[in-house]
Amino acid sequence: MANWEELPRDILGLIARRLAIEDFLAFRGVCTTWRSAAPKETYSAKSKAPWLMISILEQVAEFFIPSRGKTYKVPLLHLWGGQALSPPGWMLFVSTLDQTYHKKCRIFNPLSSVSIELPTLEKLRHKSCLGVELDEQERYLCDSPGINMIALSSSPSLSRSYTVMISYSGSPGLAFHRSGEDAWTVVSPAGHLPWSSVLQLIYYDGLFVALDEYYQITTLDQRERRMQLRLVLRQRFQDWPYLVECRGSLLVAWKIWGQGYRTVNNFQFAVFEVDLENGTQEEVKSLGKASLFLNSNFSFSVEFNETCLPGIKPNCIYFPDYLMKKTRCYSMEDGKAETYSYPTGCPYFPGQSFQPGF
Repeated sequence: MANWEELPRDILGLIARRLAIEDFLAFRGVCTTWRSAAPKETYSAKSKAPWLMISILEQVAEFFIPSRGKTYKVPLLHLWGGQALSPPGWMLFVSTLDQTYHKKCRIFNPLSSVSIELPTLEKLRHKSCLGVELDEQERYLCDSPGINMIALSSSPSLSRSYTVMISYSGSPGLAFHRSGEDAWTVVSPAGHLPWSSVLQLIYYDGLFVALDEYYQITTLDQRERRMQLRLVLRQRFQDWPYLVECRGSLLVAWKIWGQGYRTVNNFQFAVFEVDLENGTQEEVKSLGKASLFLNSNFSFSVEFNETCLPGIKPNCIYFPDYLMKKTRCYSMEDGKAETYSYPTGCPYFPGQSFQPGF
């Protein structure tokens, strides 16, 4: 009988890289040899099928796994108030503490069960980068904020040094927290630009990138605690823009409705590549072998490999259609949209595409 533990390490590594996340975990559990051949750092979520997050009820998060056709329930270990998601695979929980009414923040990875406590939202440092105290209204908004979006510089499961950035209701609207610190640091707007609501927030190529309601794209200067204006989008449409990284490029995707009523097929998508260095944008006609998964508070891309992405097509945009109450697939090649059917069928909606990772 063959001794599977004696398989060459490079062969084991090749096998592990082709596995879906649930099989990758099982692979690592076989023996110490297989575990060492498949370190968590080598797992690439971008080449695997995403999950669908169905619900967070009674301290249990429920996901639908397309490759299995089954649901996966994750106990939340006394966590509640799940709000936002952030690639790769983290969830934000905000809850109110006892009689102090202070809001407790925690990020949680449902795959590794790693839970990281963040400073309470009351620990927002009430100073701009110029050292000027915030006025009374700004202090009030900082004292009772609600978090809208979250982005991570790296996974806390894999690195002890990471930064968390949040978009919250009120002014100035952005803050960050470095691992090891005990408070949030409020970020000032770029230059003399007025405060505006943040529509999208992601971490891309070593930078936190925000897109606001005036279609301004800014990046965080942590040293100055200020956002820097990179460009103002020239092409603007009425619907919601999505910021997403795809194959090393920063993209802005727009869903554009046609004339008249918003019917199920009366729309198209326009995608633009943004160059932060030169402050330019250029329309993208094809995603190649990649596809986008869009959500209101986070979006991500996958790179096509039919052995790891069952039922997912390349050069497409997947998004929740709230008119049809379905997940839909828009082809960048012919501009047609169809209902996305999970491999074994999934009756759940609404749901959000979720990219599991360590």
